[in-house]
Amino acid sequence: MAENNQQYKWRQRKKRNARITIWIILVIILAAGGTFAYEGLKDSDPQNVAERYIRETVGVEEYQVEAGDRALTPENQFTQDYTFTYTADGRESRTRVNLIQSNEKKYGIFDQWTAQEAPAEQIDLDLIAPAGSQVLVDGVSPQEMADENLSPGAVRYHLEGVNAAAALRIAGLPFEQYEGTLEGAGQELDMRDVLQVSENAKVQMEEIGKSMIRELYTAAVNGDDQSDLGEDFSQISNKDFLLKTVRADIFRSDALTLSDMSCEKFVPTFGDIYYPGKDEESFVGIEMKLSYQCSCTAVPEEDQETGEEETQSGEEAEKPQSSTKEAVFYFQYRDGACTVTSAQIPSPI
Repeated sequence: MAENNQQYKWRQRKKRNARITIWIILVIILAAGGTFAYEGLKDSDPQNVAERYIRETVGVEEYQVEAGDRALTPENQFTQDYTFTYTADGRESRTRVNLIQSNEKKYGIFDQWTAQEAPAEQIDLDLIAPAGSQVLVDGVSPQEMADENLSPGAVRYHLEGVNAAAALRIAGLPFEQYEGTLEGAGQELDMRDVLQVSENAKVQMEEIGKSMIRELYTAAVNGDDQSDLGEDFSQISNKDFLLKTVRADIFRSDALTLSDMSCEKFVPTFGDIYYPGKDEESFVGIEMKLSYQCSCTAVPEEDQETGEEETQSGEEAEKPQSSTKEAVFYFQYRDGACTVTSAQIPSPI
């Protein structure tokens, strides 16, 4: 009886071991099949191959991808293009990746694609940039091209057989430095529609405007002549009129009617960039409106008969008065130098 029981246990153990062995073999087969499928499929999706290529060669993880049309080569191989847009070194860049399908399949089942950076597109185009700015294409200054129909405030450059991915850099006041490429430019790229006024130029124009307002008011109070106004007024044709108008408002019968004058809380508003007409000198023009708070204290008027100050309204007369003013300036930049060509400055009262 004991012997039969031992044989039974032995047979049960043998069956259990057989089942375990079968399970182990199945797991190995499934794992091998998964690896087989993974390795086979890894290079079978052209976009996956292109994305892996851009991550490894450029070193970016965030990008936008745009698929091009699939084509067939004379050797009956499919090709596929993908264009990647990403930010690298602080500026937006674009790279086109070309993929070609292999004639041979991996493991005899899976399609295979190989990635390589697409040959640079060679393009011809005209580039227009503001006069006085520095233009570099791949670090080289292009040759200027004569154009009688173009505004004197701009320069035309003709580029032939240039790399579409070539780095384009434009710098110089009053513009913010621009960095980009020539891709998608078409036959003409007018950078006047793209460039923005820089913060440095805005600060420069605002400071000049503030200085001119204070200088004009001070000159009027001191009884200075237009010839005493500084360099910023040198191109202002109506500066004598501005000075006389302000002086007339702050003097009554040759007596100063205000004191403790101050201007603060300046807020500039910049208009669109404008360029000269065909027969004018070359420049880049900008309008600036400058609003500000003007405060002053009125001086009590004297009684014309007694020569004494009127007392019934003295408290009101000595109370500081404040009003919002707005001046308008027109600036011209030539080779980075800033000049005021016209100004409209209101009276402080």
